[in-house]
Amino acid sequence: MSVPLIVKVSLLFLLLLLWQNGLSASVLLQTNLAFHVFFHCLKELWDMAQSFRMRVVTMRFAAFIVGLVVSLGAKSFAQTTSLQFVHLSADPALSPVTVWAGVPVFGMTQFIPAAQNIAFRNATPAISAVPNPFIAGAQIPVSLFIDSALTANITAVSNTTATPTIPGGQFTGLRLRRGANISFVRGVQDAAMFAANPSGTSTRLSISTLVDTASVSPTSVRILFYNAATDAPGIDVIIRETNDLLAAQVGYDQAVAYNIPDGNYTFDVYQGNPRRLIASYSAPLRTLGYTGQRVVIAATGFLNPAQNRNGAAFGLTAIPNTEIIAQVFSFRTTDPPSAGNALPAVSLQAIHASADPTLNPLALWLNTSVFGGTQFAPLGTNIAFRTATPARTSLASGTTTIPLQGNTNRPTEALITAATSGTAPGAGFIRVPGYLFTQGGNLTLMEGVTDTTRFARNPSGRSIRFQLRTLPDTATFVAGNQTRFLLAHSATDLGDILFDLRDASGTMLATYGPFSYGQTFLATTIPAVNYSLVMRLNNSNTPLGTFALNLASENLGGRRVLVTATGFATPAQNLGGPGVRLLAAVNDSTGRFFLLPGGFTSVREQLQLSNSGVGMTLHTVSPNPVREAATVRYDLSEAKEIELSLINAQGTEIWREERRFMPSGAHSLPIDASTIPQGAYMLRLSDAKGNSVAVRFVVVK
Repeated sequence: MSVPLIVKVSLLFLLLLLWQNGLSASVLLQTNLAFHVFFHCLKELWDMAQSFRMRVVTMRFAAFIVGLVVSLGAKSFAQTTSLQFVHLSADPALSPVTVWAGVPVFGMTQFIPAAQNIAFRNATPAISAVPNPFIAGAQIPVSLFIDSALTANITAVSNTTATPTIPGGQFTGLRLRRGANISFVRGVQDAAMFAANPSGTSTRLSISTLVDTASVSPTSVRILFYNAATDAPGIDVIIRETNDLLAAQVGYDQAVAYNIPDGNYTFDVYQGNPRRLIASYSAPLRTLGYTGQRVVIAATGFLNPAQNRNGAAFGLTAIPNTEIIAQVFSFRTTDPPSAGNALPAVSLQAIHASADPTLNPLALWLNTSVFGGTQFAPLGTNIAFRTATPARTSLASGTTTIPLQGNTNRPTEALITAATSGTAPGAGFIRVPGYLFTQGGNLTLMEGVTDTTRFARNPSGRSIRFQLRTLPDTATFVAGNQTRFLLAHSATDLGDILFDLRDASGTMLATYGPFSYGQTFLATTIPAVNYSLVMRLNNSNTPLGTFALNLASENLGGRRVLVTATGFATPAQNLGGPGVRLLAAVNDSTGRFFLLPGGFTSVREQLQLSNSGVGMTLHTVSPNPVREAATVRYDLSEAKEIELSLINAQGTEIWREERRFMPSGAHSLPIDASTIPQGAYMLRLSDAKGNSVAVRFVVVK
């Protein structure tokens, strides 16, 4: 019996209703049930037509239904999925081309020109919809085809159909995923006519799709780095200004994602084994307006054009993933980095930052057995408080040398024992299971105390129980005029802190933190010059101490250096242990360590310190820090007899100005700091009645 037209139409709208109440587009369009209902109903409607006019009306009705399906589906899916084609094939015979996308519509593959006349190092916008083959001017959201098997054909520009005319230019089984889908046309037509890939990866013409679902911060750039250079080995990309590793040994047809703060940068590109600088590129991300955007940065072209049919030379190309026409930008080459130091691929250094008197000195042992069992090797056997071991790339166990490279990313066991010169761990140890270190520099801080009941609690509520904390840093090169700078917090009874970095004239350069005891750290790269480092509590502008960070004077250019707060803010409440100081450990084969010049004032002392009172106001010393000469200004509300004195960080008075009678008003006095040793000082103004006010300043050399 014939099914009435109203039933057929009702079935169609029933499917639409189900769709809007949870069934996905791919399920409805790809299952046998959906195919049967749609195809059968449309066929019956066609058979019912008795004239050409009726056929036209019927097809218009069918087109209306399809359009309605598309429009309703677009509401739910169009904003979550996009597709972008990027032409990265440097084969001279493949520029330009057209890419045809074959999408399933009612069980049949419909080819649509997704990328027309696309040249090498060019791209389409991020496509969220493709032309509707049934309704002129209408669009089908690409989100309808999530998880569907798609087809792509690459043809010459002269082709007006999707019939593949380029050998090997047809690709099936492609999958569209939810998120930003970026499809790279890469490789060459005839691999025999081009240089082989050094890693043996096939270089034949293909399409690779990268899917990214991460959101982009409005103050950063989301970089998707992709290597499309067929004759290139694994490459490293280092951001020169921060010394961060953007890409590490990324081989052909491999990709990595990286969020980088907004800014203009320089990218140094290296090939490894043996390490060699390929080129350096200016990457003005901020100037190009890439802030808050997702951007593909692709290595394209050939390292050796002469061996690759004189194709385009190697370069970096930036392709923004936007819904408007992509403004592709080829980065320009720039001067190579200055001479510096290549850092070990894997190294391990221990820094003793535990002020617990019962843990001084100690030894640190690691179980280095790769095949199971126990084979302990010492990283250090007599490590005193505020000292460091050298940065080691291997450990010695008896007559056996064990490279660290083979133990990365493998949980092992660490033992903390009393200092010993023996060949195995002694009795009375602290066991640390699951100890882990990774590629790059691993700086292991020994922090905390053994008996927490005998020491003051951490003001921020952090556990102060003894721990091994490893700070990983993936930097592999430090320029000679830069220092790789790490900051940490190892003082158990000190709350969350900030560090202000100032130049020699006292100008604020940056604020780092907040740092929580035993939890957070910073790794950055700064010019190797002299600074002052002001430490203060989080949410407070009152300095706890000012220290000299002399990267130039200490010859720390081209080095990695860790600075951490060590000791106790209130020694009397911590078994009379040492007070807070900043320890610097140089992460190299020397293992050099030293305390930063400067002083720390406990919170209680600092709050009692005032620069104003009893008719006197002492203003900040300017400049601060000071090298040679400075000026101090003070105000008197009445005429009185006063004197100025200078006190060092140990509380010793090292200089006193002759007492004199001064009238009321504003006064100034020059200070000659050329003969004053480097460090932190307090300048005190006193009157004849014993009243005093004071300010702090730092002398740097």
